[in-house]
Amino acid sequence: MMSVAKEIFTSLSDRPKNLSNLQWLHYDDEGSIIFEKIVLQDEYYITRSERRIFELNSDDIIVKAAGDEKNRLRIAELGSGTATKTGILLRAALKYQRGPITYFPIDVSTTALDEAQSSLNYLLPDVCVMPQVKNYVTDDFILPSFDGCTLVIYIGVSIGNSSKEEAKNILHHVYEQLKVGDALLLSVDMCHDPSVLLSTYNDKNGVVADFQFNVLRRLNREFGYNFNLDQFRYQPIWNEHKSSVEQHLQSLCSQQVKCIDQFGEKTLHFDKGETINMIDSYKFSIEEINMLLNITGFTIEHIWNDEHKWINVILARKL
Repeated sequence: MMSVAKEIFTSLSDRPKNLSNLQWLHYDDEGSIIFEKIVLQDEYYITRSERRIFELNSDDIIVKAAGDEKNRLRIAELGSGTATKTGILLRAALKYQRGPITYFPIDVSTTALDEAQSSLNYLLPDVCVMPQVKNYVTDDFILPSFDGCTLVIYIGVSIGNSSKEEAKNILHHVYEQLKVGDALLLSVDMCHDPSVLLSTYNDKNGVVADFQFNVLRRLNREFGYNFNLDQFRYQPIWNEHKSSVEQHLQSLCSQQVKCIDQFGEKTLHFDKGETINMIDSYKFSIEEINMLLNITGFTIEHIWNDEHKWINVILARKL
């Protein structure tokens, strides 16, 4: 199996250069903090729309997810971050269950998990928080056996940050952790006006740009590179063929970037104008998301959406 350091260098040596298959690189502690700022930007409708869906429908979501009023319920979340929006669903779950509920937040950031646990312990003391520090894209996460219904939450339209193949692998692993009758709550950003989609990832305060530059800072700090961030600029692009907003960093000049690690010294060459695709943010049609869920063993039971139908929150079941 290729080491992480070699995979990064290989991805940066390719033409075109592409780190979108390594989206977990964004979510070190600093990246997780920056992402929490992204969701507060005016242009980032995703979080506001998703939160509004939860506020209006949380009771219905929980009841439908449980499937049977006699079912006990527990909740796990992939890429939970600080679990700000999840609190809305956890409150509804406490009301449904009329007693304590177990919540498994799964995230790569210890800082975000600590903040989530501290906040939930204070605001919702009947929620038993059992965090797992895991990269759910590359690492196995394990849910202990449970006599009741498990609801796995994968929100924040995070499914769109993975390639279609990677998304299949993530959902397949979720499927393997669940038993028949358990449920998945998935939020998806749908295909719509490209100008709106582009502005979502190009806020006037430059927070999304900083999120991408943080990857270069991490490569310098942890993997031995010497990127000069001043010699790159942020450039989001709408790729209609892929239905994706590609978030690029473009070299402003012809330059060399060195990497010194345990494998020795290596050099990357950048032409002026050459880019690194840092991450793809895929958008879906309902037909595409239905096919993805069916391939991985889930059946859609219900969909909630915002007034524009830009965000779909989908309840699917393992049958």
